[in-house]
Amino acid sequence: MKDILDTPAERDLPPGRAARMRADLMTSVRRPRRRRAVRLGVATMATAAAVVAGVAMVPNGDEVRHLAMGSGELSPTLHRAVEQCLEWNAQMERIPLSIDDLAVAAEQDHHGVALFMTDTGYFTCEVSMPPHKEISGGATGERDWPQRDWLPGPIQRLLLMSTEAEGGDVAVTGRVSARVQRLVLEHGDGQTTTARLTNGVFGLLTDDANVVTKDAELVGYDTNGVEIDRRPLFRPSDEFDHCYVDSSGTLVYGQPGADCRPAEPWGR
Repeated sequence: MKDILDTPAERDLPPGRAARMRADLMTSVRRPRRRRAVRLGVATMATAAAVVAGVAMVPNGDEVRHLAMGSGELSPTLHRAVEQCLEWNAQMERIPLSIDDLAVAAEQDHHGVALFMTDTGYFTCEVSMPPHKEISGGATGERDWPQRDWLPGPIQRLLLMSTEAEGGDVAVTGRVSARVQRLVLEHGDGQTTTARLTNGVFGLLTDDANVVTKDAELVGYDTNGVEIDRRPLFRPSDEFDHCYVDSSGTLVYGQPGADCRPAEPWGR
């Protein structure tokens, strides 16, 4: 048995998983509908990659989907997943945390994700808790997060889970600037799912009846209902495509360039 602090050997991962993790881990975590449980080690990231839990519970066979914006909305199983995250954080001595620092969490098919945010940093983890099997998962975080107060534009996706490579059911979490008053996921087939927004973070879950396609997009609107941001869901985050500078001209995201875009302030 591997310790949570150990990085998994590639042979422990499903076929193709190692290569995909290298390409996608910085911006998303994609979860196959059926996968072999593996114990993941701690990933080193420069940006946040995490998840969330929800408010409405929808039974679907043996599946339960739940989205929670904060510790007061946790289901019993999601509460156990969050406590597991806190235990791993304490073992790794990553960042001082309590359940009150939970920003958003989500669960589906005995799988939970949680994002904690503090005044200086963040911690996020995913937990797999199949019945009668050992708990597995992974975590990452930063005690001091230089980009905490700034976003690469109006929207920053922090975590994406999907049941297919580029589609299926999805769970998405992230942050928005004060300009975004409504955030909608367009599925790419005419259907939509509206995200929950609270304290500058967002979360959304879809279900089997409302799966998304590879053309899905996140669309943000201001208080007047005017579209101010649109970005493909399954494309790497904009901070890897462009450079962003804060109000003083200091580079916050991306590589130095001549036409950097303005970063937008974020506050809880």
